[in-house]
Amino acid sequence: MLPPWLRAAERGGRRITRFYIWLCLTFGRRTARPILYGIALYFLVTAGGARRASQDYMARMGMSRAGWFRAYRHILSFSSVIVDRLFFLARGTDGYDLTIHGREAFDRLLKTNEGFIVASAHFGNFDALRVLGVDHMNLPIKILMYLDNARQMNALFDEINPAIAQTIIPLGKPGAMLEVRDWVEHGGIVGILADRIVQGDKLVRTEFLGEGADFPLGPWLLAHALDAPVIVCFAVYRGWARYDVYLEEFSAPERAEGESRLQMAERLATDFACRLERHCRNAPYNWFNFYDFWADTKNDGEASRNHA
Repeated sequence: MLPPWLRAAERGGRRITRFYIWLCLTFGRRTARPILYGIALYFLVTAGGARRASQDYMARMGMSRAGWFRAYRHILSFSSVIVDRLFFLARGTDGYDLTIHGREAFDRLLKTNEGFIVASAHFGNFDALRVLGVDHMNLPIKILMYLDNARQMNALFDEINPAIAQTIIPLGKPGAMLEVRDWVEHGGIVGILADRIVQGDKLVRTEFLGEGADFPLGPWLLAHALDAPVIVCFAVYRGWARYDVYLEEFSAPERAEGESRLQMAERLATDFACRLERHCRNAPYNWFNFYDFWADTKNDGEASRNHA
């Protein structure tokens, strides 16, 4: 059985999307911004599943009266980040105010000239560090990500910036893990979104916003197999062209005495969930998982059902 986020159909007509991209890139963000309010309203009304997921998330955050207005603000924040991704890919980070926190930890790993992993989530704008690194820091960054759930949008982004498209390693592609291994062994940086289960993943069910939720073990098992250090990154959207990029040192993917490989991965996944929860509480409208994240995921009966 596919995870909930993979069962959701991609929305939006290709022609309309192309027109809006043309409008953005031709006339700029200020001209295109008012239309975005209407787009967010359209999805609020027509995407009932996403709206209910947003309201459920807000309720878990302790927000009273998590009604349509909060869901609209949530969807508008997501839409704004998608548009920013478009401008990042087309024009880089020029015109944006990106404040980087924790740069020291990142720089320490760079000085070793060894590869490492940057773990993030569907929270904020994960393209910020990638574009910043490629355009301004000349860093060897590739992103391991699942593309099949948003083929239309990814294809359009590929057309806008084919060079950035080459920095993606498609998860599930034959040889993807070998490509990741070779990239890291040659000093490359691999970005991973560590909050969603893919089919066949081992997982741990750990507390997240007051209830158990499934987190994948794959990113942490991979880091251990590669003997690669990990940095956690969250690029938090603060409104109109402003982002705070947080870089945090993470536990080394090493097994403690008497700890199995799976137990190590469960510990790291739980730590990551705690960090993600902290950022959600500080910037709640940056959470972009518009499905039942707390569903009891079943991956064809193969998943490891553990509790941290």
